[in-house]
Amino acid sequence: MRTILVIAGCWASAILYAQEAEKHLAGARTAYQAGNLEDARFNLENALREIDAAIGREILKALPANLNGLPANTQEDNVTGTTMSVVSGLYVHRTYGKPDGKNITLDIISDSPLMAAVNAILAMPFAMNTGDGTQKVIKVQGYKTLLTKRTGENGQTTGYDVQTPIGNTLLTLNCNGITSEAEAIQIANAVPLERIIKLAQ
Repeated sequence: MRTILVIAGCWASAILYAQEAEKHLAGARTAYQAGNLEDARFNLENALREIDAAIGREILKALPANLNGLPANTQEDNVTGTTMSVVSGLYVHRTYGKPDGKNITLDIISDSPLMAAVNAILAMPFAMNTGDGTQKVIKVQGYKTLLTKRTGENGQTTGYDVQTPIGNTLLTLNCNGITSEAEAIQIANAVPLERIIKLAQ
């Protein structure tokens, strides 16, 4: 019975978001025909936000229930169109684990402001490794990826950041308390990248 209620709730939510997108598209059409281009643009932006939110929810469904043995905190899931309405474009956020222990934050952001900097590093032929060993260019599921090691004041490794550009979208994994490079790469390879790419593009 509970499963039926969950499915019914998801279906109702999908219908509601589809109706919202349709409402904004109808508003854009009406405003455009009336020559009110400002309102037409406003309604189109809202329709796109609803579509991005729908894509974000599909990506969340595709993500694993746990990463590296750390369970997903699905109650903290977030997509564009909900509480992060200040973000334009696709935005997906999920955390794994506990804040006071090992944890992973996964963010997928289209047109990320970090994209240019990451792509610039990945494009440099000599950037396979930085001199201090904190940054490295690796391949994750066939995609060029920037691996950054974070260290504390005592020089010990505190975690890794894994950033993979996919078209105009940046997937970032912040692996906190992960002190092994091999473990950080294993986590990145556990993310269903091809499925995310199909949904995000």
